[in-house]
Amino acid sequence: YMMRVLSCAWDKSLKQFMIYRATGWLTFLLAIIFYAIEYVTGYVYFSSNTSVNGWDRTDYLVLVTGVSVMVSAYNFIFILGHEELSELIVDGGLDSLLLKPLDPYWSVMLVGFDMPSLIELVVTTAVFIYLLQNYTLGIIKVFMIIWALIMGVMMIFLLNRICICFSFWLAKASSLGGVIEDLTSMLSRPKVFFPTIIQLVFTFVVPVLTVTNMPVEIIKGDGSVKELVYFSIACVALYYLSRYEWDQGMKNYYSAN
Repeated sequence: YMMRVLSCAWDKSLKQFMIYRATGWLTFLLAIIFYAIEYVTGYVYFSSNTSVNGWDRTDYLVLVTGVSVMVSAYNFIFILGHEELSELIVDGGLDSLLLKPLDPYWSVMLVGFDMPSLIELVVTTAVFIYLLQNYTLGIIKVFMIIWALIMGVMMIFLLNRICICFSFWLAKASSLGGVIEDLTSMLSRPKVFFPTIIQLVFTFVVPVLTVTNMPVEIIKGDGSVKELVYFSIACVALYYLSRYEWDQGMKNYYSAN
């Protein structure tokens, strides 16, 4: 049943993209322009032989590209579902999800895929792989980087889900849906560039700096297996926190029917 639903969601998303392909390509173009600005910024911050707090130009470019990979992957898989969820909670329209033989926590994600983000994901992943050729990486580090990227996508998803589910109690909380993307963009810089208090808050309270910096820290040797395990445990803990918020929210949910 799940595979049939995923197949239908894919077909629907592809057809919508073809119908509104001009809008889709424009969305993709804007995303690439924003990424290009971040990329060019690396050439402004660093010359070819400049190092700042142990970071050089290539390290910075890998960081911003890795963030683009994670954000585009989140947008491709989850963004449409989260936009839908916010509206359904406020409008009292979750009933159709609750009647399906699927966990409603996840089934809301099956409304469709954001196809322009898929194209962005392919482009930024290609650039990311190209940049990695500047480093000597063993197979263990490669797997660690891939896992850090996956956990980063899940962390963005979970932090967004927690923000969106405040809509069960506060009608205007739907505006929080874009906060995590904004924070991720603002904090897509080397951790050492920020004041200590910012590092502490966004590493241990809202771990956005961990999301943005972990792949490069692994590449540079500053991120260990132990830190990656802690990051994964934090992701699991955040999942159970978001599930608890979801369960409590469902008790507070009022249908429009």
